[in-house]
Amino acid sequence: MRKHGKRILFFLLAAFFAVNIWVFMLGQNETLNIAEFEIGSDKIENPVTIVQLSDLHEKSFGKDNAGLFAAVRSVQPDLIVITGDIIYNSYTDSPNFPYMETLAKNCVQTAPSFFITGNHDRYHPQAVKEAFAKNGVTVLDGKVTSFNVGDTVLSIGGIDDPDIDPDSISGIDFNGRENFCLLLAHRPGAFEDYARAGADLVLAGHTHGGQVRLPWTKAIFYADGGFFPEYSDGLYTKDGAAMVISMGLGSSVIPFRLFARPEITVTRLLPAAAGS
Repeated sequence: MRKHGKRILFFLLAAFFAVNIWVFMLGQNETLNIAEFEIGSDKIENPVTIVQLSDLHEKSFGKDNAGLFAAVRSVQPDLIVITGDIIYNSYTDSPNFPYMETLAKNCVQTAPSFFITGNHDRYHPQAVKEAFAKNGVTVLDGKVTSFNVGDTVLSIGGIDDPDIDPDSISGIDFNGRENFCLLLAHRPGAFEDYARAGADLVLAGHTHGGQVRLPWTKAIFYADGGFFPEYSDGLYTKDGAAMVISMGLGSSVIPFRLFARPEITVTRLLPAAAGS
């Protein structure tokens, strides 16, 4: 009888831990984090709120991403930027058009939106761009466009991932840098090149924050960053430029996240005195 009781207790404890681990993992992969940053500049006349969505890899938070866009709308963005890796896997035979088109429509219904490609989009770059463009999202592939928020004028440039166009950065021309220059670039590793191109702020993704890491640490490893990479997630500054790296929203290769929760990145541009 005593042995039977111990066996029941063992299975109860095992079930308890299994359920709690499952709930923990669900929280790690299904609960959105909003990471907020402030950048001050004398080129900013009035505040600008930018929401960045990155590395979705066809991830959905609720039907048609309703949960994601409820969170996006809650911060009242002036613009939305999508910094690549929409496709789940580079080797996907054909793009998931319904997913991309629904995402694009949700974006433009919320705020003016801009898109660049990531490395996982490399086998279907034109199809991905067309899915966003025909639904009202501005696709930036080596181009710069002006965007006004009140009295603030942004020059927004965006480059294709180097796997799609290694020379995309050469087409970026910020016209003397009189406006605040925002550059969208999927990979953060070329921060110095982005700064030399004239960017005041770079918004990047790609790293997933390491995707699987220890608590309270930065990325231990990601594909082309290697071990203990220089750039992981969050805010970096160099040569008068700033870069914010989003941990992104989806997963690739390893189909889950650990201590790198899905992230909406919110960057607020403020007049210099307010942001200092």
